Amino acid sequence: MSYHDFHIEKIYMDEKKIKDQVLSLLKRNHLTLDSGLEDSVGVYDGEILIGTGSIKGNTLRCIAVEEAYQGTNILNLLMNELVRMQYMLGRNHLFVYTKPSAQKSFQFMGFHRIEEVNGKVILMENRSDGIQKHLNQLEKYKVEGKKISAIVMNSNPFTKGHLYLIERAAEESEHVHVFIVSSDLSSFPYKFRKRLMEEGTKHIKNITLHEGGNYIISNATFPSYFIKEPSEIVKTHAMLDLKIFSNHIAPCLGISKRYVGEEPYCEMTNQYNQVMKELLPKCGIEVREIPRKSINNETISASKVRDFIGKGDIEKIKAFVPEATYNFLNSEEGKKVIQKIQTVERRH
Repeated sequence: MSYHDFHIEKIYMDEKKIKDQVLSLLKRNHLTLDSGLEDSVGVYDGEILIGTGSIKGNTLRCIAVEEAYQGTNILNLLMNELVRMQYMLGRNHLFVYTKPSAQKSFQFMGFHRIEEVNGKVILMENRSDGIQKHLNQLEKYKVEGKKISAIVMNSNPFTKGHLYLIERAAEESEHVHVFIVSSDLSSFPYKFRKRLMEEGTKHIKNITLHEGGNYIISNATFPSYFIKEPSEIVKTHAMLDLKIFSNHIAPCLGISKRYVGEEPYCEMTNQYNQVMKELLPKCGIEVREIPRKSINNETISASKVRDFIGKGDIEKIKAFVPEATYNFLNSEEGKKVIQKIQTVERRH
């Protein structure tokens, strides 16, 4: 893995000295270290770290090159190694979030712009037709009509609150496209979340369930290593996600309204909703915020259900979730999910 005097090697962040070098290099590039990175590499000139980069899922992250070496082949060397690592893991469709000022550098590496939040972040992918192919697939599910709506849900797990929101949207629309966030960073894996939504909505005929895929960005996968102000992270994530939705997904399916549940508890989700109410109407998409459904004067939320699971109060969950979800929690597969949640709860 050598090139002239430069060499590239794997970086182990649990070694304090190495991690400090990485943090210092990132800081000089006005970046921070992202969380949950799977693997990291460094390019060295002798003993000196002059470049670094990491992978997480199908994204390349925390890429930085020492200023004196910018414009040389170091970025190329770094990117080739990161892409090779991803290919070895069977990931061919890759994404990079970076500052708009770095767009040209990544274009030279074969990456193509998807969408940008001015001055904040640009999302790029290594396929020139990536998002177009995605839209071509989506278009097969297009339903003609004047009242076509959308909902984006994580449903971790699927509750009567989620069901209520879908039913309201279905009553008020000719058709509803429901996108399930597919990044597997939730307590309930995507395959179970999807299955529970399919079983719990069988009686609703005018909806289509979609996998969120790479172009519905969850706050769990959105990186923040290039954003200085913590208060800007959620806003920037929301703006990028909503620009992709309004400029690409909504026109493809003829969506003119987006439904969202009211969020009185989670400040992050509430902030996202505020950005949505500000941005989408400017793009001709109405935002309909539905008050939370309550049972016995208690509002329903997935986080409340997970809290009950964490404390072992499985019977309390019954009032808050559809039958399909409750039955799942009593199955062998469901018990494994419960065990995982309770293990995390005990650690905290």
